[in-house]
Amino acid sequence: MGEEISLSMRAWTNGWNMYAPRKNLIIHQYRPGSMGIPKYWGTVNGMMKKGFQNNYLQGRIIRRVKNLVGYPGSSKQKIEEDGSSIVLTELEHYGLGSERSWDDYLKFTNITINEKTDTLVCSKMEWCNKGLRD
Repeated sequence: MGEEISLSMRAWTNGWNMYAPRKNLIIHQYRPGSMGIPKYWGTVNGMMKKGFQNNYLQGRIIRRVKNLVGYPGSSKQKIEEDGSSIVLTELEHYGLGSERSWDDYLKFTNITINEKTDTLVCSKMEWCNKGLRD
């Protein structure tokens, strides 16, 4: 959904360094619905009645996150042209920092932009996938 890249990009551009231990010390447990504990998307699906991938709320959230992290197709201008400017509400409180730039983050993580599909591409992150960087 974008929260991982949004949080890491915002932290890094505000001067925080990121580290990944070689051994998992703590994990996030995605509990199955069979345990009777609803997941966020199950709650949204029940509320919106249109299913996981097609609801109004999800589309708004994704558009906001994409704008926060610099997707070309979700620039302020394009969002306003689409009549979706509500997703820009109070964005100044949640944007990128001023210690490091967005371009520096992309270079650091080796993330590229596919402007045709309006996506960030993480396939060139060999250093992470092979544990080559400390």
